Amino acid sequence: MNLRQVAAGLTIVLITARAVMAVSSPALQSGDDLPDGDGKKILQASCTACHDLTEVTKFKGFYTRDDWRDVVKTMVEYGAQVKDSDVDVLVDYLAKNLGKK
Repeated sequence: MNLRQVAAGLTIVLITARAVMAVSSPALQSGDDLPDGDGKKILQASCTACHDLTEVTKFKGFYTRDDWRDVVKTMVEYGAQVKDSDVDVLVDYLAKNLGKK
């Protein structure tokens, strides 16, 4: 087996794995699937300025409240437009609806 065949095989494996993850992922796929709550509009407005909501929802069940706080603070440092008064609202929403149980 030559290098080109190995590279082609790995490419197929990666594409297949990504497709399977997209279909089977427990993460919420769109804003319509997000539960209503005080933080939903903040999440949709602030987080989607730079990336899709799936970049947030793919972590459903993974982060604790403290982890979500760290993520929000980091994103604010990177330029996310979240008012200081909205940080706790957003963190509470993420922890309640996407947080580790």
